[in-house]
Amino acid sequence: MWNPFGRPDRRFAGVVLLVALVGLSLGAGATADPLESEYPTAGEVTQNRGAYVGERVVLSGRAADADPVVVATRPGGGRFRVVDASDRLHNGDGPLERGDRVTASGRLVDESTLAAERTTVGDPIGTAYMLVVSLLGGLWTAGRFATDWRFDRDRLAVVRRTGPRSLEDADRGDGSDRDA
Repeated sequence: MWNPFGRPDRRFAGVVLLVALVGLSLGAGATADPLESEYPTAGEVTQNRGAYVGERVVLSGRAADADPVVVATRPGGGRFRVVDASDRLHNGDGPLERGDRVTASGRLVDESTLAAERTTVGDPIGTAYMLVVSLLGGLWTAGRFATDWRFDRDRLAVVRRTGPRSLEDADRGDGSDRDA
């Protein structure tokens, strides 16, 4: 029987891959967040509105009014009128409605008006669906891994289980093996 875990070169390759994985994980944690905007956000703009007039900013919050669109940001409770928000909408079917979670980017025209270059709407139902499906998929995968695989301390490897899969298989007593 061929044993893939007995060869030193495979062990060395496994150690190298493990070190590379740990190194990449540490490197990714040390770099800047790629999703972080290079433009000032609502928290910064709300604190000193006059300093950002004429600059590109990104504002996020709930649509307090729909005509004209007014975004109520969370930090500091700022309210900004967004010009052309519905016309620059990228992921919505219709015009913005009151209560929509909105992210608008563009130039701050004055201390309370944003000329939108891009507007997006957050979908809370889609986000909840994604989280629930991911959770169920992760639990199913973890369950399959726990029932089908085991850690072999002698070989320091994760190997497929060779025993019965359930109590019903064990009661059968026919000595059948899933791997056979």
